[in-house]
Amino acid sequence: MEITQSTNQLGRVYQHMSPERLVLVVGLCGLLAGVMGIQLAQDVHWIRFFDNLHWTSGTLMAAMLAWLGVRAAEPGHAGGLRWIAIGLSAYAVGQIIWDIQVLSGYHGFVSPSDLFYIWLGPCVGAGLLLDAFRLADPVQRKTLLLDASILAIAATTLILVLYLPRRGELPLLSMAMMVAYPASLFSAACIGLIAAPTLRLKFSWSYWLFLGSLLVMGVCWMLWNSMALDGATTDGSWFNSLFSFSAMGMGLATLVWNFEPTRNVRWERWSEGFLRLLPLVAIVVSGFAVLLLNSHDGAPMAVSYTVNVGALLVVVLAMFKQSLLIRDHELLKSLSRNLEESEQLNYLILNAMPDLIWLKDAEGGYRMCNPAFERFFGARESELMGRTDYDYVDPEMARFLRQHDLEAMLAGNPVKNEEWVRFADDGRRALLETLKTPLCDRNGKVLGVLGISRDITERDRASRHLALVDFALNHVKEAAYLADAEGFFTYVNDEACRALGHSRDELLTMRVTDVDVECTRPDQWQAQWNDLKSLKTVTFESRHMAHDGSQFPVEVNANYFEFSGQAYVLGLVRDITERKQVEEQIRNLAYFDSLTRLPNRRLLMDRLGHALASSQRSREFGALLILDLDNFKTLNDTQGHDVGDRLLVEVARRLSASVREQDTVCRLGGDEFVVVLEGLGPDEQHAATQAEMVAEKVRQALNQPYSLSLNEGKFHGTTSIGLTLFRGQESSVDVLLKQADVALYQAKDAGRNLVRFFNPAMQAAIDSRTVMEAALRRALDKGEFRLFYQPQIDQYGVLIGAEALLRWQPPGQDRVSPADFIPLAEDSGLILAIGQWVLDTACAQLKDWENDPRTRSLQLSVNVSARQFHQHDFVESVQHSLVSSGINPARLKLELTESVVLDNVDVVVSRMQQLNALGLSFCLDDFGTGYSSLSYLKRLPLDQVKIDQSFVRDITEDPNDAAIVKAIMAMCRSLGLQVIAEGVETQAQRDFLLQNECGIYQGFLFCGPVPIEEWGRLLE
Repeated sequence: MEITQSTNQLGRVYQHMSPERLVLVVGLCGLLAGVMGIQLAQDVHWIRFFDNLHWTSGTLMAAMLAWLGVRAAEPGHAGGLRWIAIGLSAYAVGQIIWDIQVLSGYHGFVSPSDLFYIWLGPCVGAGLLLDAFRLADPVQRKTLLLDASILAIAATTLILVLYLPRRGELPLLSMAMMVAYPASLFSAACIGLIAAPTLRLKFSWSYWLFLGSLLVMGVCWMLWNSMALDGATTDGSWFNSLFSFSAMGMGLATLVWNFEPTRNVRWERWSEGFLRLLPLVAIVVSGFAVLLLNSHDGAPMAVSYTVNVGALLVVVLAMFKQSLLIRDHELLKSLSRNLEESEQLNYLILNAMPDLIWLKDAEGGYRMCNPAFERFFGARESELMGRTDYDYVDPEMARFLRQHDLEAMLAGNPVKNEEWVRFADDGRRALLETLKTPLCDRNGKVLGVLGISRDITERDRASRHLALVDFALNHVKEAAYLADAEGFFTYVNDEACRALGHSRDELLTMRVTDVDVECTRPDQWQAQWNDLKSLKTVTFESRHMAHDGSQFPVEVNANYFEFSGQAYVLGLVRDITERKQVEEQIRNLAYFDSLTRLPNRRLLMDRLGHALASSQRSREFGALLILDLDNFKTLNDTQGHDVGDRLLVEVARRLSASVREQDTVCRLGGDEFVVVLEGLGPDEQHAATQAEMVAEKVRQALNQPYSLSLNEGKFHGTTSIGLTLFRGQESSVDVLLKQADVALYQAKDAGRNLVRFFNPAMQAAIDSRTVMEAALRRALDKGEFRLFYQPQIDQYGVLIGAEALLRWQPPGQDRVSPADFIPLAEDSGLILAIGQWVLDTACAQLKDWENDPRTRSLQLSVNVSARQFHQHDFVESVQHSLVSSGINPARLKLELTESVVLDNVDVVVSRMQQLNALGLSFCLDDFGTGYSSLSYLKRLPLDQVKIDQSFVRDITEDPNDAAIVKAIMAMCRSLGLQVIAEGVETQAQRDFLLQNECGIYQGFLFCGPVPIEEWGRLLE
């Protein structure tokens, strides 16, 4: 039956595997053609041709079928079949080489083809051994190797007996090759034969076809070599074709390879008997070989030794196997003892178990119990034997227990129930969980019931507590879940089900990674788990996905803990959608302009920084545009702020529509807007052209008429634009803004409504200012400033005071002109610290002059900048300098320029009055150079007016300057103000001023500004 099934299987294989069928058909055709050709051919050359044809066809077909079998085999068989296929392939290659030798007339032995023939036996043996080792346990492997070795040595000895006496003059190598052919094949066959009983293999026709073919080939080689040694002819179609058909049989067997064990009990008994008799069979074969050798009277002594050694090896290995069998028997006895000890140990374990364990027969009588059950009934096991429940508990409880026993026996499988009982030994009441299992014999007859009861009183209490916790968690507004180390949900509350839109059963089959959109991979969950394990508690934000695919932000408070040796994480999840909306509103207020909804200055700085970093990576140019609406202040003042706001909103809309989506439009404040252009290409000229085109497009769009109110007509506005390019991070964000701002003011200075690029000259000026600003800060820290003093002389030539003038002398460099660094100090704010230093130094100098009678009455004038004067604590800082130095305030005069009083005249007058109250006097410097001095002059508490040197320079030559000076002096006389003229350089200028009643002078005619070290020379 098995052969028929295998044949049907082979037919189905051929039907569905066209390559195998093709190889089989072609190979059989070649083989049969060769056999038939030998029968029909008359010429010896044709006979040899057909002989080689069927040999070659048979070996090639066997090799190809073997490789096809490897491809179709199960993974477990592939390794062994691959070795068999290698051996058949080597055999086929040897046959092809033999054909070539025949064609070339080579008939030597040993030949190249023999070197390939010899591979068949070892490769087949390796394949069979590999497949056998796959199924064998260590003992079976040992038995397999020993039995196969015994048979192989016996067979080899027999071959030597047949061959060695006939050797004659045959070379040793040729003789070894003759022995190796059948010996290697028989050795491989021995492995296969011994594997069958050792592993209890199924009777498979493919396996036995393989072994039969292998043995036939070995016998053929042995007979072939024997005839060759006797000098007999080896031609004959029936004998030679056995080589081809045996090779084909091996290839065909590998195609449907079946090498699996069976559970046939009879086969197991036969196998055991065969394996026990095998050493005896091997010894008989070896003895037969020795007897056969002795029949050859003229056998060489070396041959006798060889055969005797082989027979001795067989005997030794057989004895070794028997010793192993004896040892295995001793091991079995040891295992029996261990089994008894194990039963004793199991009995001890049974007695030590806290669970109640008992055994009843079918009638309800007790057959066995453990000590825990003895405590329950208050009786020993010996007392319980044969008794029933009615002997120890009340009838109602006994009927209850008997009923559950009968249910278990009728059900035929374990039955579980719970029952409240009271222990007899201490009266304790407990809840028992009882599992009753029916015991049956081989025929299915119920013999009794095995019962195991566990005290679950504490577990029941814990369950109630857990139910309470579950109830509490289901009444909180937060979603709660428990997850294990793999991320699977082990508990979820009602809120989690509601929030995620899944049922509880669905969630308990899911993982955290199925709902958390920011933790979707196992490695991400493992990283979070490791963090939780180390930190124990973590609060973080994430996003969860509901059943309908919607996502919502959540805040997760995750807590790691271990319970009963298992690790868990408890997650309390809060939906923070509303909070995120509030945060988004706050973010919009922080980063977006509330009127136009455009990014504000803060967000601009961030995006411009990103643009610089992106440009650094791509090496492409970008551009920064600053826009200012021309005459926007006029519109606000005339039409109102609401109209101005509508204009700003419309400008923002047009700006956004005029640039690309990836570009950034921001509102700096007021009517200033900024546009950041990115990705303008790597070519600077092309980028500049692109940026200018965008700027012109924006300017044209913003110049279109606006409809800002229903009552008014169209508003026509213009825009000035400053533009600068950038690439990489060579310039900072602040520098770029300054560059664009400079270009904007250039556009305004050129007439407005223009686009202007920032040029290198502007950059040079900015760099120079930056360097000088840093140098100014360093100069203030390192004391590089000094005060020079220029005398003030009255009409009689008497020294009445001096003006303190600031000078900057960097070490090792030329002196820096005040005209160069004073404006920068004003812009950068350093003028505040410098002005305070000047005031403190001047006060200290006045204090020194008090010690000299020649300078005790001199008055010292100090220049105060507009920014310094308008500081809210200026009065306090002056008062602090006066108090610290201890000078007479009347000797200190503060010189103010017209720029001080241009704005907030009321505040200026109030502050001057406070300083007057301290005893200080004021001088209005550079009088006549501004536009507002005359209107404010009468309101300011001034003591002195200084005529600017620009009028003094040409008073003797320019009638206009002379007239202006006369008018100033006349006005000052009428207001009771003292007049001082600066820049007096000639005697003619001094005489003109004296004639017009100006009695105080300052200029190079008398002395230029000098350091305090040279002041003594002036006094002399």
